[in-house]
Amino acid sequence: MPLRFAGRLLSIPILLIALVFLVALAVDLGQEGNLPSAVPSAAGFTADYLKGLARGDLGVIASGHRAIAGTPVADDLGRALPKSLGLLAFALTLAALVGLMLGIGAALRRTSRFSKLLLFASVLGISTPSFFAAMLLIWLFVRLYQTTSRHLLPISGFGWDLHLILPGLVLAARPAAAVTRLSYNALVEILESDYVRTAVAKGLRPRLILLRHVLRNAGVPILTTVGVSLRFSLAVLPIVEYIFNWPGIGLRLLKSIQTQDTTAVVGMILPLILLFVLVNLLLEVLYPLVDPRLRASEVGTV
Repeated sequence: MPLRFAGRLLSIPILLIALVFLVALAVDLGQEGNLPSAVPSAAGFTADYLKGLARGDLGVIASGHRAIAGTPVADDLGRALPKSLGLLAFALTLAALVGLMLGIGAALRRTSRFSKLLLFASVLGISTPSFFAAMLLIWLFVRLYQTTSRHLLPISGFGWDLHLILPGLVLAARPAAAVTRLSYNALVEILESDYVRTAVAKGLRPRLILLRHVLRNAGVPILTTVGVSLRFSLAVLPIVEYIFNWPGIGLRLLKSIQTQDTTAVVGMILPLILLFVLVNLLLEVLYPLVDPRLRASEVGTV
C-alpha cells in the first residue's frame, strides 16, 4: 500500500500540468478557433503559469479595464472556496446519512413493497438532471409562496442557515440515490450469506449483527459510492451555485469562462481537482481500516 500511495502522490504533478495545458488550450480554441496556433499558446501559458505556481502565485484576474488593477486569484479563491466546501460537506453528509438509512431499511424489508418503491425512487433520483431538480424545487417554493404568502425557504443567495437547504438538497439528491441503491445491493448479498445466518442461529441480537457483520463488510462499496458521488457533485457544483446564486468557486468558474480569463479558470478548477484527488487518497487509506480482509490481502502480497 505505501508504494501504491506514493505512486498516486507522484501522479498529482503530472495531472496538474495536463490540466493547466488542456484548460488553456480550450480557452484559446474558444478565442481563436485555430488549433495550430492554440497549441503553442497553451504550452507557453502552461510554462509561465507553472513558474508562478512554484512561487505560490496563482495569477491575477483581469479587471476588464486597463486603468483598474486586477484581483489576485488567491484572494478571490479565499472568499469563494470555503463557501463551496461548506456546501459540498453539507450535501455529501446528508446524502451519505439518508442514503445509508434508506438502503438499510430497504435491505431489511427486501421482500416488501416499500423496498421496491424505494429502489424505483433511487433510480429516478439517479436519472434526474440536477438543473431540472433545482428548477423544480424553485418552482415549488414559488408556488407555495403564492399560495400561503410565506417564505418557507430562501431560493437564492448565500448564508450558513436556511440558504443551505435547497442547493444542498439538489447536490445531495443523486449521491443519496446512488448510496441507497448500492448499499441495498451490498447489504442484501451480505444478509443472505452463510456467516450472517450462523450469527442469527446463535441468537445474536439483530442490531449487533447489523453493526458488526453486515455494515462493516459493506463499508468498502459504500465508501466507493461516496467517493464517486463527490465526483458528480464537483461536476454539477457550478450549475447549482449559478441557479441558486451561491457565491462559491463554481459560480466564479462560470463567470471566468464567460470572460475567457484563462488564469482565473485554471485557478478555480485546480482546487476542485486537488480535492477530488485527496478524497480518493483518503479512501485508499480507509479501505483497509474498514475491511480487515483488505489488510490481510496486502500483507499476503508483501
